[in-house]
Amino acid sequence: MAADPTRRTVLAATAALPLLAAGCKGVGALAAPPQPAPDVALLRDVIAAEELMIARYQAAIRLAPGTGASAGSAGTAAGSAGAAAGDGTGLAVVLRSLLSQHQAHLARLSARLIVPVGSRYPPALSHRRTPAPRLPSVPHQLAAHLAAAERAASGRLARQLLAAPPSLAQLLASISASEATHVPVLRTAGRIG
Repeated sequence: MAADPTRRTVLAATAALPLLAAGCKGVGALAAPPQPAPDVALLRDVIAAEELMIARYQAAIRLAPGTGASAGSAGTAAGSAGAAAGDGTGLAVVLRSLLSQHQAHLARLSARLIVPVGSRYPPALSHRRTPAPRLPSVPHQLAAHLAAAERAASGRLARQLLAAPPSLAQLLASISASEATHVPVLRTAGRIG
């Protein structure tokens, strides 16, 4: 004959019943999923800014002189000769090089953003199309416009360091420094192009 349930058994069963019921409906039955941590919001903001910078460079490359099929690429004799001649090819080569650096920044930032499967938050921002910004078509003005955007981006990243956790702050500082070095490169390329 089975013994009557003890008080402990009844209390344990009563305490476990809501958990079992919630388990049938999944984790969502317990409460709404938490909001992303502040560093995730910061990372998403930095990714969006980097995507905008990439869109600027892609638009600038389409506007820069010497971006056709006959333009020399970085490191070729034709590219170096064009840059020395001042035909605008130098600006196109510089823009392509800086674009590749921004694409590397975006890859590093995107690798840090981990979104759980089934999350209501989008996994990546790069799937949306960033509209091409309006840029000046004169080469030296184009370079000056991009230099100003780089300077602003570097300053914004430096200010965002204060809110970032140490490992993300290190990456943001590195990207900020990289963007700051783009400013004199663009100024020089604007004079050549």
